[in-house]
Amino acid sequence: MPPYQGGIFILWKPSFRRAVLRMSEFSNPQHAAQKLQQAIRQAVQLHSAGDLAGAEKIYRSILDSIPVQYDALHLLGVLRQQQGKLAEARELIEKALKSYPESAEAHCNLGVVLHALESREEAVASFGKSLALNPKDAEVHYNRGTVLTELGRHQEALESYDRALALRPDYPRALYNRGSALTELARFDEALAGYDRALASLPENVDLLNNRANVLATLGRLDEALQAYDRVLALQPGHPEARENRERVQAQIQALQGDRPA
Repeated sequence: MPPYQGGIFILWKPSFRRAVLRMSEFSNPQHAAQKLQQAIRQAVQLHSAGDLAGAEKIYRSILDSIPVQYDALHLLGVLRQQQGKLAEARELIEKALKSYPESAEAHCNLGVVLHALESREEAVASFGKSLALNPKDAEVHYNRGTVLTELGRHQEALESYDRALALRPDYPRALYNRGSALTELARFDEALAGYDRALASLPENVDLLNNRANVLATLGRLDEALQAYDRVLALQPGHPEARENRERVQAQIQALQGDRPA
């Protein structure tokens, strides 16, 4: 059973205010800052469109002139993360944070890279730093919860998912993972309610439906569990876990029926 909905989120928002502040060494800082902002916007447009080579060229050009420019360091680090070049991504984002340690986005993205490097405790710490700077970002709470889930720290993960949902009540992934955390904590009635809420946004997610069926079976609601597994198999006939679980629940039902007096 997939214990949670995997995947964590990158945040990237160029900080033009910092770009302006870094231009004081130029003879005409206002003009230079405007040109820098234009270059960053162009790079971000290319980056967003998937033209990583074009974006990298501009980021590199900026860094040739201003080696500590926060936006170019940070976003080139994001680009390297997207390319799977994780060691370089970490180095670049850490350099960006030396230039601008108050960046919640860069701390979050460093956490994403550390998670990909399987440095999960460090990732949790980076997400915590991001949230200390901006506690109202639901995706960072979700990211932190996801890594805590992987570490088996389910109560802390649950608290992170609750914070994400307080900010964004209809957040499907957080609802899914909250249900999984509650399952791990043996709070099955609450887990079932959480899965039901998640289904409003993810009605055909077979792993969610399978998890819900497993909770119904654990609660002894075997007929409902059987129907729930049938729903999974109607959507994905080859789902191996749902088929195996259905057979197990069917056997339990038959055993109970056999124990009943005639």
